[in-house]
Formats: sequence, C-alpha cells, structure tokens
Amino acid sequence: MARYGEHGDMSNIDRLSSVVLSGRRFPDGQPIRIEVADGKIQSIQPAAGLDEPAGVQRWVGPGFYDLQVNGFAGIDLGDPRVGVAEVRRVCEAVLRTGCTRFLPTIITGDIEEMCGRLATIRQAIEADPLVAAMCPGVHVEGPFIHPEDGPRGAHPREHVRQPNLADYRRFQEASGGRVKILTLAPEQPGALEVIEAAARDGVVVSLGHHRADEAAIEAAIAAGAKMCTHLGNGADAQLPRNDNYIWWQLGEDRLWASFVTDGHHLRGATIRAVLRAKTPQRSVLITDAMAAAGMPPGRYPLGKSEVVKTEEGRVCLPGTPYLAGSAAEMPLVIARAVANGGLDLVEAVRLGTLQPAVLVPGPDDPWSCAAGQPANLVEFDWDAAAATLTPRQTVLHGFSVRSAS
Repeated sequence: MARYGEHGDMSNIDRLSSVVLSGRRFPDGQPIRIEVADGKIQSIQPAAGLDEPAGVQRWVGPGFYDLQVNGFAGIDLGDPRVGVAEVRRVCEAVLRTGCTRFLPTIITGDIEEMCGRLATIRQAIEADPLVAAMCPGVHVEGPFIHPEDGPRGAHPREHVRQPNLADYRRFQEASGGRVKILTLAPEQPGALEVIEAAARDGVVVSLGHHRADEAAIEAAIAAGAKMCTHLGNGADAQLPRNDNYIWWQLGEDRLWASFVTDGHHLRGATIRAVLRAKTPQRSVLITDAMAAAGMPPGRYPLGKSEVVKTEEGRVCLPGTPYLAGSAAEMPLVIARAVANGGLDLVEAVRLGTLQPAVLVPGPDDPWSCAAGQPANLVEFDWDAAAATLTPRQTVLHGFSVRSAS
C-alpha cells in the first residue's frame, strides 16, 4: 500500500500548549489575532496590521468539513488491510489541508467487508482522540444503488443490493450507530422503508447513483430524504433534454445537494448553474476524495478496483473516461467554487464549513469564533488573482498542524 506521498512527515501533529493565528476574521473580514490554549480560544484581539504577501489576503475561519472522503494519502478506507493506524494517517493528512472534520465514506462492497471497514473506523474513533475529534460519523454510499452502467458509477456491480432494513441495521451496529449519511437509489424496491427507518434514526438520507423518476423522488422526500449526493455525477452520460433526474433534483427546494467543484466532476458553466439552482442555502461542497488525494499521478486502490490519477488530477477507471472519485482537497473545491461558480470567498468557505455542519452537526456546533469556545480554526491565504487557497495553520481542539511556511 502506498504511504503518505507528498504530505510527508506527520509527526508534528500533536497536542498543543498554545498557538496564535492572525488574519481577517470570517465572515466580517476584520483583522484579528486569536490566541488558543488548551484546545480553546483564549482571546480575540484586533490586529493593527497583517503580514500579508502582496496580492494575498490572510483569513482565519472555521476548519473545513468534508462529508465524503473515501480515502487519502495513498490509503483506501475500503481496503480490508486498513487498520486503526491507517485511519489516523488519513486524519493527519486531511488535517494538513485545513479540513478539521470529515465523514469517512465506505462504498459498495461485500456486506461483511463493509461492516468490517465500519467496525475499524469505529475502533479508531474510540481509541484515538484525533480521529474522534475529526470524524463525527460515517457516510455509507451504497450498496443500495442502481445496478446499471452510468448511475452505478465506479461501484462494483456484483455487490449492488436492493435496500433492506437488515443490512442498514448491520451498518449501524458495526459503526456503533455512527452512520450519519446514507446514499441510496430511491427507485429500488425496499428503498422507502429504509429511508423512513434511517430518517427516524436522524440519518441524512441522500439520493445518489440512481435513475429515479419524479414520482420516486417525491416519494423519497415524503419518506424523509433530505439531500442529493454529488449531484450531476453518478449519472447516465446522456439524458432526456427536459425530463431527467438531474433537473428534478435541482428544482426540488426540499432537497439539499453536495457538489464536487474540482473542474472534473463539474466544470465552469455547470458549476454556476447548479449553485444558482440550489442556492448557497441548500448546497455543500465535498471532495469525494479517494486514495489518490495528496499523492502524485499513478494507480491507486478503490475497494477491490484500481483507478488512475492523471497528470491533470483527474481520477478515472483505467482505460476509460469514467470518473472514480477524486483527488481533490477542500481548498481546491472551495477555490474553484469562487473562480468558476460565481460565489464570493465567504460564501464558498461557508459551503465547505458551516453548511455541512447544519446537515451533520458535531458536539461543538454551531461554530463560534469567541473566547472560551472550542478551537476549530484554519488560517489560510487567499490569492484572488490566481484563485488559490493555501492553508497555513490548522487547529482542532488540542491538535495543531502548520501546513505551509
């Protein structure tokens, strides 16, 4: 298995005694200096001046929050060989990108193996304070999806199953009740019963990898579905011009949607159109990252399959143009939501921080930048001309990492 690649040594991610961050406070842009000690914000003072490079703005805001991470830094969370130590390494690598929270995501596979992966994540959360702080739950994407090419995406066809309560409850048992998002195809037999049960449990049921018609989408909403997973992807390459499931979901104000704005899953005009349709109030940004994230171009595992990361950063099934997750990091999808999506920086950061916490809140939500509050912060540089966002320092409770010089 590949190791951490470009992310290098993680040994400097440790408990901290104190740290100082400075920049423009999110969201009002006032120059501030924040002192953190013992995992909490100790003081917030106005900053007389900021040490900003020419053309760059330095900000301090909430840590990024990614609702869909299949793997990172050469590690596939769906690999049966992955143990507690590897889950921590994923957390260390993700923290370096400014992302303080994420949902480890397990995709379609053999039911026993899926439960095994969920049990490993549970063990890591229970054993390791860093994993516990970063992972408020898990996202189960499949196996209750459409079996045909197109909507199935890169999920293995042989393990696709019809939705059923017994499997759903096995996922919850294996994870210790930590399933926070369940992505399924609402048109499949048994889906409505699973949606109703999961919604009663407080799970965010998300529509994805499906071929649902308008009636099936309406029925899913009535049963408790709240979201659409990476809307615009996990779909047929060609659809009817007017009547299709992408339009129906975009036009449905009762459904939120997650978007992968990495330039591969969705491109410029499409990013603008979908964000305008859903509005920032019903949108979240995700990476759908897999083992190739944070790594050089090459071949990487995704479940029992292998995928290729190209020089351009696109992740696809070997020998095909079909996407298979992404190698994106949260700073990239936020930056491209500004450059291509017509959002301003504050809006885009909100879609990658506070908005996900509305759907899947943690114990310290809602986030507050105030003395005495838990420190969940990222200091980053924003270069508007280049449309690049560069994390410098990330703090989560008692952990801190410096991301850039």
